Amino acid sequence: MSDEKLKFIKNETEQSTTRLVSFKGDMERFDLAVISSPAFGDDCLVVDLNTNKYSRINIDKLKENYYVEHAFQFNEIEAEDFRLFIKPLLNEN
Repeated sequence: MSDEKLKFIKNETEQSTTRLVSFKGDMERFDLAVISSPAFGDDCLVVDLNTNKYSRINIDKLKENYYVEHAFQFNEIEAEDFRLFIKPLLNEN
């Protein structure tokens, strides 16, 4: 494939907004990048800058049982701290 021209399925540039947020929960510090873009619709791309784990999240996914725990590999206490701080940020988008 090195001799062939690369064929992208999609190659677009979009405007996005990135919000960097740090907070201290009951168990640990969170450093997050919350990225919103028209391409994501109602979702935001949330990146945990400490662990490099990320997920597309919206308010409905935030309410799903164990979604946050699975996506970011948080225990229940960490997930509750995360939900407490991220919910207002998702409501703003």
